Amino acid sequence: MSNVTTVAESRVRPKLVILGGGFAGVYFLLRLLKRLKHRRVFDVTLVSDENFFMFTPLLHEVATGGIETRHITFPIRRLKGRHEFTFIQARVNGIDLARRRVATTAGEIGYDRLVVALGSDTDTSGLPAGAKRVFRLRALWDGILLRNHVIKCFEQADAEQDPARQRQLLTFVVCGGGYIGVQYITALQDFIHRSLIKYYPRISRDMVRIMLIEPSERLLTSLPTYESEYARRVLKRRGVEVRLNARVTAATDEGVRVNDEPVPTGTLVWVAGVTANHVVASLPVEKDHTGRVIVNEYFELAGHPGVIILGDCAHFVDPATGETALPRAHNALRQAWVAADNLAAEVDGRPRRPYRNPFSGGLVSLGTRSAVINAYGLRLHGFIARVIWLVAYSSLLTSAYNRIRVVSDWLLTLFFGRDTSMLEVR
Repeated sequence: MSNVTTVAESRVRPKLVILGGGFAGVYFLLRLLKRLKHRRVFDVTLVSDENFFMFTPLLHEVATGGIETRHITFPIRRLKGRHEFTFIQARVNGIDLARRRVATTAGEIGYDRLVVALGSDTDTSGLPAGAKRVFRLRALWDGILLRNHVIKCFEQADAEQDPARQRQLLTFVVCGGGYIGVQYITALQDFIHRSLIKYYPRISRDMVRIMLIEPSERLLTSLPTYESEYARRVLKRRGVEVRLNARVTAATDEGVRVNDEPVPTGTLVWVAGVTANHVVASLPVEKDHTGRVIVNEYFELAGHPGVIILGDCAHFVDPATGETALPRAHNALRQAWVAADNLAAEVDGRPRRPYRNPFSGGLVSLGTRSAVINAYGLRLHGFIARVIWLVAYSSLLTSAYNRIRVVSDWLLTLFFGRDTSMLEVR
């Protein structure tokens, strides 16, 4: 039997286990420690397959050379209050709700209270069978691989003698017109046209083709039509081909087919939505079509006292508005805060407060100098919106260390362009 199990069984305080080192898991932990005023009420354990917290809303900037890779990460063992919880780096393989145990690569962990915040996986249900060399944008390594790949395409195209092969190398297809897809493709356009292409004299701007594929009739469907249309116009003005009501029907080494039209390319980036983490999706409880668990206004799992589901794992419908909380970082953060406040209130014998969706709008970056905002009655676009986007997201970073580094990177990128070094791991 593992040491993890032995420690869990020898505890005196109730065992609180938090699964996931993303927004919901980390911010729940930090908020709870703060609300309990550092009283050791629980024996707290955080389990994550990475030993760092990653600020996922800025991953597209890492993938396009706008932010240095390590600047959007923060070691979990350096978090404030690190002496008041145990961290275990391990992958979660399953949750036994009946036995109140979690199976991990470090052994089984028992719990009295459980917080499930394992995040989401990329939805590949629309990906053609047999698709090869498909890039995703979920993990830090995805951003590193994608950035290196784009630079390598330019290096190869600059040395290529065959015009057809050059066009294939310089064609970039992104599938998914939601937040991730739009933010990535605008940053990619900036990366290529402001930073990369000037260093390749044999490559002209008209040789580069950037295409965004969206199955629905408009981009950014969670935002009102005006903001969606504004984003489409920005993309069109910058030379990005936007294909609405379109699907990738085939993907091979030679390229893809978009609504059966052949598009020669060596780059397919798949960001067409998310599904719940596979561990959560396998739980024998009520779930929605994406595998997210149905929860109440306190994020409790019906029939399983002491189990809380947060973030991209939770399907929450606001009873006041009927709106479903979208799988967004800001929603995961606010859910974590409310759930932690409620647990602290329960400990102190105070009433809990139900969660309510803060707003249905959003903030979307459209490259280095533009963004679109529709939130809290504020509707802006252009450079001012971009500044607000920068301030809003930098304020959510876990530490001053990250905040200073990210803001510095943004300023350097604004004046000097994005970094174009290809850092391959051999």
